[in-house]
Amino acid sequence: MKHEERLQERLAAYAKRGMQRSLRHRPELISFSSNDYLGLARNRELLLQLGQEKYEQMGATGSRLLSGHHPAMLELEQQLAQFHEAETALLFNTGYLGNLGLVSALLQRGDTLYYDALAHASLHDALKLAKGQAFAFAHNDLQDLERQLALAPKGLRYIWVESLYSMDGDRAPLGALADLAERYGAALLVDEAHATACFGPNGGGLVQELGLSQRIFARLHTFGKAVGSHGAVILGSSTLRQYLINFARPLIYSTAMSLPQIGHLRLVYRYLEREGARLRAELQQRLAHYLALREKLALSTILTANQGPIQAIFWPGNREVLALSEHLEGQGFDLRPIRYPTVPRGQERLRICLRADMDLGDISALLEALGAYVGR
Repeated sequence: MKHEERLQERLAAYAKRGMQRSLRHRPELISFSSNDYLGLARNRELLLQLGQEKYEQMGATGSRLLSGHHPAMLELEQQLAQFHEAETALLFNTGYLGNLGLVSALLQRGDTLYYDALAHASLHDALKLAKGQAFAFAHNDLQDLERQLALAPKGLRYIWVESLYSMDGDRAPLGALADLAERYGAALLVDEAHATACFGPNGGGLVQELGLSQRIFARLHTFGKAVGSHGAVILGSSTLRQYLINFARPLIYSTAMSLPQIGHLRLVYRYLEREGARLRAELQQRLAHYLALREKLALSTILTANQGPIQAIFWPGNREVLALSEHLEGQGFDLRPIRYPTVPRGQERLRICLRADMDLGDISALLEALGAYVGR
């Protein structure tokens, strides 16, 4: 078989099963697919401020261990550590690379990591690089996790969870997980990607909202969602930071963030300190409107009622959920189908992402269109 033929064969098999992906840009549609939960990605004030900044260079020119390090990066890390109530912070180019670097560096031979069954793809890819072993526990099932911890072999133990799950939109029981971790001598790793800026007294995330900052071994916060930018940070002890600088391959072998990106993040975090509470209140208003309409239109059997910006329309079957997505697109809405194998077979869904800058009328129109489709 020739090389091109193999690619064509795999693509054809994907398409036959309703799994083929494509790149699309539909700005004319009302988007319910964006992770820009606070509307900061297109915030005019921030864009104007960024345009007024002056930078000595654009690209970082190399990894931080070579020519790419800059004092502005340290200043941002100190700002992030203070904001998120952490001893230190270390920047990564994306949340995906942050998880890849953290887990692959920590998990050594003889160590064991226990992770929630709904873990993000970045965790699964990190485990392919890690030297230790890993086992999944049933989603948010503390009994299953404790059963496995009790049988754990010798070596260091880690527990990996998301504070707010990206596909289901529900929360991890962080307090109980911290208790279990301490009881069994495990280090708790928390991915706060979808909770960053949306929860906590200052937008620091669910760990801070629950007062658990000092009980978590490492936290990952990403900037490509509610922060409206790009990149990620790992929070932890000074020892962890130094360890990752020496052993996290995505940090060692990647060109560092650009200075304009660093500057944008500093502006956004200062803006969150001033305006974050207002934006989170506006997001909560959209959530309350969605939840009330969900009950009014009797859509509780197919729509989730999560206490956060991520909701879902469960619609099993790859072809079936794609058909629903295309129907709603025809009504002027952009909701992307989440299909197997991204989610387990039979749990296909459309994800609804609520945003602080979203028109309440658009939420009403979407749920009414969905109700009409279900009742036809």
